[in-house]
Amino acid sequence: MFELKDLPNRETLAQFAKLYDNPDVSGLHTWLLWAAATNEMLTAFEDNLARNGLSQTQFFVLLLLKRNPEGLSVGALADGVAITSQSMTRAVAKMEAAGICSKHADPEDGRLWIVRMTSTGEAILRKVLPRHYAWVASFMSHYDEKEREALVKLMRKVGPALGVSPLLSTVE
Repeated sequence: MFELKDLPNRETLAQFAKLYDNPDVSGLHTWLLWAAATNEMLTAFEDNLARNGLSQTQFFVLLLLKRNPEGLSVGALADGVAITSQSMTRAVAKMEAAGICSKHADPEDGRLWIVRMTSTGEAILRKVLPRHYAWVASFMSHYDEKEREALVKLMRKVGPALGVSPLLSTVE
């Protein structure tokens, strides 16, 4: 989460650049605006999910389980949501207590659990996903197709610019 709300203006950035050897004031300004906008978008996303009684983790677990009806291990869910196995174990326990998913012993490895969506989880997804799609459509309606293509092109450069695996290159 990006926590700075009082963003500096260009003049302040230029002053700091002289004091602290910043070679790219424009780049820092752009990064600050990008980080703040991303934070606003993710906060609105989380607020929208909360209105539907879900956390981001629960929402993504339901989507992963819908895509994998045979179920997934806690470790695979943790990898898919990018949280620790311990955090996923707690999330699954909470979801299981709410009747959203169920755990089953892995027939190939008794030490592992396979998590599957229940009919209650299906019902929640049927209720929440159309609302989520409507929220995304409303948000994205502010961008025409050319702007969307430009955003995609720019976002695909983030992973390589950070020297990490380009996650977005696998998404068409």
